Formats: sequence, structure tokens, C-alpha cells
Amino acid sequence: MNELFALKNDELLTEFNRYILEHPNFLRDIPDTALLVFVDHADPEFTTFNRERTRKYLEHDDVMNRPVVYIDIGELAPARSRLLNPRILPQDAPLMPA
Repeated sequence: MNELFALKNDELLTEFNRYILEHPNFLRDIPDTALLVFVDHADPEFTTFNRERTRKYLEHDDVMNRPVVYIDIGELAPARSRLLNPRILPQDAPLMPA
């Protein structure tokens, strides 16, 4: 399960970065040195995993008393394709322009 939670955390970090690019004021009250921890109330196992991972990280952190900020992810919109106008080529079509 840890591998799945790590993948979910990576996905949430990517989405969070996209979010703050569009909403930079969200970071206004977050200290620069803060450790961000994603929690998902719809997935208590993930939240428990992240809280435990944070606890272990802080035991060996090189920044004394680093602030920890928990980010409730709310909801994720469905992933959407960014493809524009894909098409199926005939079997004998050249794959590269001549």
C-alpha cells in the first residue's frame, strides 16, 4: 500500500503545484520552510500514512521546529486528456512525413 500512497502523494503534489500557479495567494499564510502534508478525508488510510511519514521525517529533519501545514485536498476533478484532434491512420499510411 505504501507504494500506492507514494504515487498518490506525487500526483497531489503535481496538482497542488498547478493550483498554486493559478492561485498564488493560497501560499500567502504558509511559511517558506513549512513541510506540506496532504490529507484526504475521503481516504483515511492515505491520511494516516502521510501523518506517520511526516512524524518519521521530522525525527531526522535538519530544520529545528519546522512548521507543518496540513493541506486538505478537497476534491480532484476528473483527469482530462489534453489531446487535440487525434486521428486513426490507415494501416498503410506513412508514420513519418516524407
